Amino acid sequence: MNGESVAWEAIATCRIRQTFTLMRPPRVVLVIVAIAVVVPALVPATAAAPPPEGVCGVCGSAFEQSAEEVGVDATVVESDLAVHVSADGDSRWTAHVVLSRPAADRFAANRTLLRRAVEQTYASYRTAVDDPRNLSVGLDDRTVTVSFTVADAAQRYPGDVLLFDAFARSPPDGEPYVDADELSVHGPTGTAVTHAPAGGTVDGNRVVWTASEDGRTYSPRLGREASVAFGPNDGLPSRAATAVAVRGHSLDVIGPELRAYALAPAALLGIVAVGLLLTGGRLPVGADLGRTAARWLAVGVGLYVALAAVAFLLVGDGLGYVLGVVGIGLAPQAFLTATVAVVTDYRDVASGGSAASVTSLAVLAVLGWTLALVLGAPASALLVLTVGPLVFLPFGVLAAAGHRARLLFPVVAALGPVVAALPLVPRVGVVFVTPAMLTLLLAGSAVLGVPLFAIGRRLSSRATSAAGSADGAGD
Repeated sequence: MNGESVAWEAIATCRIRQTFTLMRPPRVVLVIVAIAVVVPALVPATAAAPPPEGVCGVCGSAFEQSAEEVGVDATVVESDLAVHVSADGDSRWTAHVVLSRPAADRFAANRTLLRRAVEQTYASYRTAVDDPRNLSVGLDDRTVTVSFTVADAAQRYPGDVLLFDAFARSPPDGEPYVDADELSVHGPTGTAVTHAPAGGTVDGNRVVWTASEDGRTYSPRLGREASVAFGPNDGLPSRAATAVAVRGHSLDVIGPELRAYALAPAALLGIVAVGLLLTGGRLPVGADLGRTAARWLAVGVGLYVALAAVAFLLVGDGLGYVLGVVGIGLAPQAFLTATVAVVTDYRDVASGGSAASVTSLAVLAVLGWTLALVLGAPASALLVLTVGPLVFLPFGVLAAAGHRARLLFPVVAALGPVVAALPLVPRVGVVFVTPAMLTLLLAGSAVLGVPLFAIGRRLSSRATSAAGSADGAGD
């Protein structure tokens, strides 16, 4: 009886296991589900770029369209806009618009229509100013004069720099363009223009742009960073303070999007740097380190290419495109890493130098890298994306030598993703590189940096050993 019970229990257990086996989804299904969840975060987003916005509004076609909406066929013959910025940051905007004779006569007969057309122009969100305050509208013969104020249009920065940023735009607002025959921005009395968008003519505390004659629509454009700075004078100290103010203002504007791109990869590289500082001594530093690293890189590249091909053929263009872009971005870094690894194996680059000199060169390399990233931004993003892992090499030297500068490794490593993200923000139109794609690319940079860190440790050890041998020979 006991034997029969055991047999029945075994049969029941087997059937239960078979049931759960049938219920458990195969691994390929799990992979497909995981890809379906991850790919949307990686695939580039497509969106139409917002239309440009006129800085004046009533000076061009926006006013003509608003006039048509109130039943007046108006043509702007000539126009200008003057913006006067006060020392407290407020501004007064005055536009003069010369209309065609029939439109001027129609508005003269009904001033209410004129004011309605002006208000409609600014309410249509096609201009840099959407909500003008203290609006006044006048008509003298064919000339319409529109005046209003914009509060807090300029901010005070260290160095007594006044930065006018009412023209600066960020998505979803369109890029500003000059829609008047002449645009002028005037600073407070006793100041000088120390920074302005390209294309303007500076005269003391005033900068002037004139309408483009190249026939292009929405031209000239001022660019999204369309800020005008006024300093106490035009000297070198004022220009240096202006450069700091302009850079700080730009970072404030793009701050949220910059964090979306840079926070994850910066944290990742910082963590990797801390991990290498704490456990880097366990990395192999044998004589064949370079060749071993090169072989592993070759295997990794082959597997990555195969993965990209499978993703493109079986999963779809989305994941294939993502892996292709990331692979192209990692290609120069992988080639650089392999080259450094092989060269340091076959040539003793630390020979002929003392341990102190090798360490000093590593400190200078870190300093030069940091200054290049900070002073060259955003163009220096190209350095991060092409030779980014190379900064791991001098920090390997510093870590092996126990130099205090090694403690800067997490900060310098995290700086790279911030600089790399600068050209990607603000996002306008078609977004080819998403935050997840940049994180994946820089994660690859961190992986490539690990063998370079180990090579740096070996270089320091070789220099130290050579110095010890020289001292022994001298004794």
